[in-house]
Amino acid sequence: MKVIRLLGVAVLTLALSVYFLVRNIGSGLGALSVENGNWITNVSTGSSDAGIMLKATIAMGGLLASTRENSMYYRLDSLDEEPLRLNCRYRIEGMDYDADWWSITAYGWDNFLMPNQQKRYSFNNENIVRRADGSWVIYVAAEEQTVNWLPVGPSGAPSWRKRSGHDFDLLLRLYTPGKAYLEAPQSAPLPTVTLEGCS
Repeated sequence: MKVIRLLGVAVLTLALSVYFLVRNIGSGLGALSVENGNWITNVSTGSSDAGIMLKATIAMGGLLASTRENSMYYRLDSLDEEPLRLNCRYRIEGMDYDADWWSITAYGWDNFLMPNQQKRYSFNNENIVRRADGSWVIYVAAEEQTVNWLPVGPSGAPSWRKRSGHDFDLLLRLYTPGKAYLEAPQSAPLPTVTLEGCS
């Protein structure tokens, strides 16, 4: 009887430890972040100053962050505190950024690329269609759009595993970013994201 009681306590302790670890890892990026409008970044990502929780968050999320001098990552999962939803259409507008290469990618709530028939998961400074003045627009929606359409849809993981409030998020990568991103990430120029409507 004593062995069963000890085993029960051990299992409960392990379960609680895993629960609190996953909860803390899930909020790891948010707790150590810098905001630039609705975009969020972490200046410790990819640096030797990163703490254990940030490293665990990156390992669990699969960001594969390189050193800060080589790359900056900005994440957006909500607009004015409203989570990004699959039944809505978003417009991302911008110009080229002070970086050797940049991209905008949509990820499902499970941190994986979302399956779609077009097999299109991102746009970057090399494949985006620009307007005459060099600016560009990306449309993020489940329904097909005319130009620079970034399709979003259900994540590949089963819905019962969903723990986040948003359906997907956007990740802006800047490789070999300029001085403004390294020294003032909270005010450096970033794309503007607008909600156009929901069904």
